[in-house]
Amino acid sequence: MDIISKFTIASEEGLRHLFSLRKTQYTQQYQETVNADNLANYITTQLDAKEAILELNNLSTQMLSVFVKEEPVGYVLIKQTPSPEILKDLKVINYAPFYISADHNNAEVRDSLWNKSLSLVCNYDAIWTEVLQSDPLIPSLEQWGFKVEEQSMMAPFGKPSYIMIRRKSNV
Repeated sequence: MDIISKFTIASEEGLRHLFSLRKTQYTQQYQETVNADNLANYITTQLDAKEAILELNNLSTQMLSVFVKEEPVGYVLIKQTPSPEILKDLKVINYAPFYISADHNNAEVRDSLWNKSLSLVCNYDAIWTEVLQSDPLIPSLEQWGFKVEEQSMMAPFGKPSYIMIRRKSNV
């Protein structure tokens, strides 16, 4: 299988990839539990080119995408964001989100994106992410050293989520 993970920038092609992946991500996450009109409105607001360009051009944000045969099938946004209180004294980074489409969620694809993203954050004391409690990547995150630290409610629809943390000292 031809798999590669690489940086994505705010080019026309990069935005097309991001929007395609986000639309698939939000649909997979919420189609069973959120009203179709509410979901469609949310997706539309999340596919704003101006906001995406600002996000990707922010020096504290990096996007990696994983491709299978040149088709984007997953991504991770690595961001400097306010962290959970439990991490207040540590140098931390956020994966917001770590996503792989359901039809390409296999070990090779997951490992490609994970290994590339991990190479960027080796100087941090901890990585944290918030995932829906139904996220199919939870077993992989746990395999990579993440632990559920808190239960939460994920915006914008108030769905049950976990705050998962991977501390450098625990791996």
